[in-house]
Amino acid sequence: MSKRFLQATVAFLALSVSGTAQSAKFTPPRLPDGHPDMQGLWYKFAGQGFDPLYVGLLNGGPVGGARPGGSPAPAASTFLRPGVPILPYLPAAAALKKERQEHHMFDDPEAHCHIPGVPRGTEQPPYPFQIIQDEKYFTILYEAMHDVRIIPMDHSPHPKNYRAWDGDSRGHWDGDTFVVDVSNFNGRTWLDMDANFVDENEQVVERYTLIDPDTIAYQATVTDPTVFSQPWTMNLTLKRRGKEDQIIEYSCLEGERDLQHYTGKEGGKAK
Repeated sequence: MSKRFLQATVAFLALSVSGTAQSAKFTPPRLPDGHPDMQGLWYKFAGQGFDPLYVGLLNGGPVGGARPGGSPAPAASTFLRPGVPILPYLPAAAALKKERQEHHMFDDPEAHCHIPGVPRGTEQPPYPFQIIQDEKYFTILYEAMHDVRIIPMDHSPHPKNYRAWDGDSRGHWDGDTFVVDVSNFNGRTWLDMDANFVDENEQVVERYTLIDPDTIAYQATVTDPTVFSQPWTMNLTLKRRGKEDQIIEYSCLEGERDLQHYTGKEGGKAK
């Protein structure tokens, strides 16, 4: 076990204990209906998401390959990030992931300016997102792709014959935690820039808990019986941005030649 792994694990445990202690004393601000007011601008600060959540190297190098200058990447272990096991792919899905990773990185939907989906939209630093809520709706405005999720809280069912990049979200309160059930995905989203993926049978349960004035504990449990052998969970710490910050323009140009997606060997063939 590497020193870096131990340090990251200790840091996460300290953050978890601190968050638990704060939540025991903290009384959140509330809307007129009595539920916590989470409105504001937020961003991913830390956490244990799926790995490698690869956002690309400047030299276009592969995950697990040599770093610029020739230094080797950290050795793989049972955990790719502290607290998160390697994604439990079924054999056929693992083979498809490998094929995409080796030959179809340019097919990442985000490389073509499509909406990132859930939970990828939250797991994308440094892009912030804005929460706006009232008694009927919980709305999330993402800077990345200018994605918008409007989540009703009227106990209505998911629609039939509807598929989307973000799926369909329905929310409710469990005490002071906002819980979102997400289904009806179109089956085309990736989880990151390293070909981790889900299909149309993906279901996500998100949990948002305000644990102090400037911190949300975010949890997403992903279930996809045709891709994974069992559900898996990611936990993130979301921090509030300053009042002077705001969502800014995000201009995505399809076909942008970033080195990870559009290598001469593979991506170049698709241009």
